[in-house]
Amino acid sequence: MDHRGKTKDPLERDLERTHRRIDCLESAEGKRPQAIEAIKRNSQAQAVLNKLLHISLKNLELEAMLEQFIDEITSISWLALESKGAIFLVGDERDVLEMKAHRALNPHALEMCVRVPFGTCLCGQAAMLGETQFVDRIDERHDLEYHGISPHGHYCVPIISGSNEVLGVITLYVAEGHQRDKREEGFLSAIADTLAGIIELKNTQQRLKERGAELEIKSRDLEELNIALRVLLKKREEDQTAIENNFLSNVKHLVQPYVEMLKNSRLDAKQRSYLNILESNIDDMISPLARRLNSIHLSLSALEIQVANLIMDGQRTKEIASLLNLSDKTIEVHRRNIRKKLGLTNSKTNLRTHLLSFQK
Repeated sequence: MDHRGKTKDPLERDLERTHRRIDCLESAEGKRPQAIEAIKRNSQAQAVLNKLLHISLKNLELEAMLEQFIDEITSISWLALESKGAIFLVGDERDVLEMKAHRALNPHALEMCVRVPFGTCLCGQAAMLGETQFVDRIDERHDLEYHGISPHGHYCVPIISGSNEVLGVITLYVAEGHQRDKREEGFLSAIADTLAGIIELKNTQQRLKERGAELEIKSRDLEELNIALRVLLKKREEDQTAIENNFLSNVKHLVQPYVEMLKNSRLDAKQRSYLNILESNIDDMISPLARRLNSIHLSLSALEIQVANLIMDGQRTKEIASLLNLSDKTIEVHRRNIRKKLGLTNSKTNLRTHLLSFQK
């Protein structure tokens, strides 16, 4: 903390320590100004690079981050830069630069330079050649000019990825007549390399984010499809069960009663043999279904199903006995058996009402 109690940034503390060392060197060795100046420049250069990395760790969109970068770069005191510049990135069109961040540019420059094709003007040439372009004044390579343009020169430094792909260009202004400086150019190249790594990292994070969103949408779609398939399968099973129940019910209602009647009829040996085969085949057909289905109707005998159907039709005991050529007592026994099999023993539930509920 300083004397006002404010916590200092680690980078500021590093700079202060470096400056104190420099002050000691200056007082002790006044004959080495060039070495001391080199230490100052290196210290400031490292501080700027650290600051750029620090900005990259913030939760910012890429363009907001680039705005802070151009502010930092154009504010370096020892660089002979004017306090304005821009950062371009390659857009969806692989041979066109798009301005993503700028500082203090003329409105005409903003309008004209929003998109710069490769090879056009100094920025486009830096992108096309993959090499830093320097001019100390406006010359014939300055394609994009406008009325009232101020005299100036440029450093146009390409931002190149680790796989030698041009990602963009840093464009910085210098005063007219400024001499090209290898130290300045080397430092700007270091900034461009740092920026390239940050941009690649941001692009990778964005791709992963988009891929994650795509996977989430596909996962949601698959889940919805699975739900739809489960509903269809359940409906198919219900339909199949209904068909099998209907088949079994028809056999018991429309076939087995007549088989029972035939069994009580006078038949010769051959006819009875045919009847036995018919009954056996019917049992073979319905047994697998009867084992699989869980319908309470299946627990009733053929004669009980007949009685149950007549009850549902509204027939009373005497009427049912007359129709089936059975005694009233026999019909009463069947009614009690039906109630028992339906779980209605000792219940006041109306049998006809209960039977009719199975048709809903």
